[in-house]
Formats: sequence, structure tokens, C-alpha cells
Amino acid sequence: MGGKRQVRVAMHRRRVDVDGPDGEPVTLSYPGMLLTGYEDGREVCQRWIPLGNEPSVSDDERLIAALHAGMRWQNNDAEEECP
Repeated sequence: MGGKRQVRVAMHRRRVDVDGPDGEPVTLSYPGMLLTGYEDGREVCQRWIPLGNEPSVSDDERLIAALHAGMRWQNNDAEEECP
């Protein structure tokens, strides 16, 4: 790696299909923020951070850390391969 990097941040609702209590399929969804890393215009990684309707301090700290890592990655200041 070492090309031009960009991080895009977007709201994203994650959906998961599970079996309900009666055995019928149920779709659960949860809001979050999706950080997508691009290098030279090509998607190289994604990271999803959950965001509840009433976020806790730890939720806020996790989001701040993810955004910080993403910005460092974009500026080639980080060794991580994904923001």
C-alpha cells in the first residue's frame, strides 16, 4: 500500500437474518456507521461501528477511535491496513 487513500463515512443499517422463536425467519437490523477505505480508487476495507438511538459514552469513544484511525490511515500515518 502507499497510493492515494480516502475514507468514506456513511450511515448504514446492518441486517441479519435469524430463526425466530417459532422457527420462522426474522430479519433484525441495527443502525451504524460504515467506514470504507479506498486506495487509488479501489475499495480495500470496511469497518462498521454500531450506533444505537441512545449511545453510551463507550459507544462515543469507539466511534471517535474509529474516525481517528481512519483519518490516520488516510494520511498514511498508520500501519493498520484498514481504518
